[in-house]
Amino acid sequence: MPSQINVQLTGRIQNLICYKVGDKYYARTAPGKVKQTKATKKRATEFGKASGVGKCLRQQLLPVIPFPADNKMQTRLVSVLFQWLRAGYDPGQPCNDVPFIKDFQFTEGYSITERWMIPLQVTNPEPDLLELKIPVFVPAKSISAPAGTVSVKCNIAVGGCNVESGVATGGTSTSILYDYNEAIVPEQIVSLPVPTSAGSLIATAISFEYNFVKNGCLEKSRNKAFMPSGVVSAMYF
Repeated sequence: MPSQINVQLTGRIQNLICYKVGDKYYARTAPGKVKQTKATKKRATEFGKASGVGKCLRQQLLPVIPFPADNKMQTRLVSVLFQWLRAGYDPGQPCNDVPFIKDFQFTEGYSITERWMIPLQVTNPEPDLLELKIPVFVPAKSISAPAGTVSVKCNIAVGGCNVESGVATGGTSTSILYDYNEAIVPEQIVSLPVPTSAGSLIATAISFEYNFVKNGCLEKSRNKAFMPSGVVSAMYF
């Protein structure tokens, strides 16, 4: 605990740190060095990787993240990446369904799969290409939407990051506009070109924007309960 002193002094003297707060001067003992164990150093390294990959993925997936500056979301993303690095990450073992990261939600509330009630599938048919398969569906029956919705914009983004370096490996984004009615939408295969280089974690994410008509103009819903955004696929190459 710092103690007030009667000497106008700032700086460090051996193990004492003197400083000024307002018009008063204080002194406190300098903290001792903490010796890190091998396990502690490993955790610190993994947490550093999780932070770097999290920042990289957020930048790559910006087109589908409604609130990119949300600190809670950023912390949650780093947390799931850290869990994966601790429990399931093997640098030499590719994985088509990375745990913890798949189904991560960028917004709170209902997930994208709860708002869009159809089975989505992401595959890697050839190098440097992912495909999102959207089965046949009826928007008014398969998409949960607020009253007054006339159309739904489906934003799709894919982004990759090298896990060891934290450097972006590339990404792409696109969008599809669906009229909100009972017309049948045929099956779609959405091509998502992205480098699938070894050591990269690639996430595919989707968000919805709901549109309604107000005073003759098309406007986007600002209802936070209807801003689903989340990861639907995570692969490690």
